This record gives sequence, C-alpha cells and structure tokens, in this order.
Amino acid sequence: MKHLCELMSEGCAAAAALLWFVSASVRLKKPHRVRRGLESGFDDPKAVLVMVYKQSRWSAWAAIAAGLAAVLAIADGLLPGTQ
Repeated sequence: MKHLCELMSEGCAAAAALLWFVSASVRLKKPHRVRRGLESGFDDPKAVLVMVYKQSRWSAWAAIAAGLAAVLAIADGLLPGTQ
C-alpha cells in the first residue's frame, strides 16, 4: 500500500507539471494578432477572454493534480514502512 501511494503521488506530480506546461503553452499558441494585441495594448477582448479561459482551465486541472499528489505523499508518510 505504501508503494502504491508513493507511485500514485509521483504520477500525479508528473501530471501536474505536464498540465502546467500545457497551460503556459496556451498563450504561445494563440494567433499573431492576439499576441500583438496583448503586447501593444490594443486587443480583441473576446479573443483574450477565450485565451484566459482555456489557460485557467488547464491550470485548474494542474492544481487538482498537485493537490492529489500532496495528499498521496502525506498518506505515504503516515503509512508504516514495509519490511
């Protein structure tokens, strides 16, 4: 059981890192006009809101995976060691 908690904790931590990477890459994948608008201050509000929504959705899943990894790591620490 201890090994399962450790394995699941590490897997969730890896998933969280991957999801945060995807969240960060959402902004980089946007069309040039959205990026140019964000840099110049003249932006399309709808495109910016859609980009923020997509980015926050990935970030939320990453936070859930990180929280699950933390809970599993705590459970791993509380379980007695195997002989």
